[in-house]
Amino acid sequence: MHSLGSKLVLTASLIGFTVTNHTVSLAQAPTAADEMRAGALAYKFSDYPGAVEHFKAALDINPDLTQARLFLATAYAQQYIARDDSAANVAVAEQAIEEFKKVLNGEPTETEKYKSVVPIASLSFNLKHFDEAREYYGKAIELNPTEARNYFSIAVIDWTEADKSRTKVREELGLTESELISTPSACISLRATNQQKVEDGIQRLQKALALQPDNDDAMGYMNLLYRQRAEYECDDPEARRADLKTADEWVDKALTAKNAGAEKAAAEKATPKQP
Repeated sequence: MHSLGSKLVLTASLIGFTVTNHTVSLAQAPTAADEMRAGALAYKFSDYPGAVEHFKAALDINPDLTQARLFLATAYAQQYIARDDSAANVAVAEQAIEEFKKVLNGEPTETEKYKSVVPIASLSFNLKHFDEAREYYGKAIELNPTEARNYFSIAVIDWTEADKSRTKVREELGLTESELISTPSACISLRATNQQKVEDGIQRLQKALALQPDNDDAMGYMNLLYRQRAEYECDDPEARRADLKTADEWVDKALTAKNAGAEKAAAEKATPKQP
């Protein structure tokens, strides 16, 4: 089955045939620019496999076409489905990462670098390759230090890794959901493992919120990280109480921000557009 982009190229090629005195002449083969246009059109209509084929064809014609490589990587990435661990789905994510890295290994512009490192980080996170995700979100921050989502994303990695350690300790102690760790040795061990991640995560979320004060997701993770910290503070009851109180306050802030965002969106939807 031909993609929409393929049909357009095919149609253009057929138009190139001319009949004169019962003879037929063939138009020139598609150029890299032709393939880029066809790929962009296929992408526009969500025909990502078709877009991939056109961008690959453009690169066959001109291997140094960085934009074609970036578009190819993006078309692969669009086919990835988060939380689907099937071999085929993982393979398409890995293919996208490989192509984005090829962009970085060339001579990309600063914009092309940024458009490559962020999806590498995001795909790596979804594949649970947290070290690589952390590395590439760090590169994204270097390229654009004013983008809140990159700080937020690393903070989520901080929390995810800390929560894995916390969950393991809690399971070993057989705690119910409402119970906090109360064994001093367990608290000390968990603090040694998690403290740096928790502190780093809180600092990154503070940075994200300084850049985007209405980010209710960041507020929600602030709650979670303060609860992580309270978990290993059984040898300091006052600090534990303070952190649990702060965690509750972040829950309230997150709910307030979420409701405000919903009200704003509803108001914008209800406001008639100017002709």
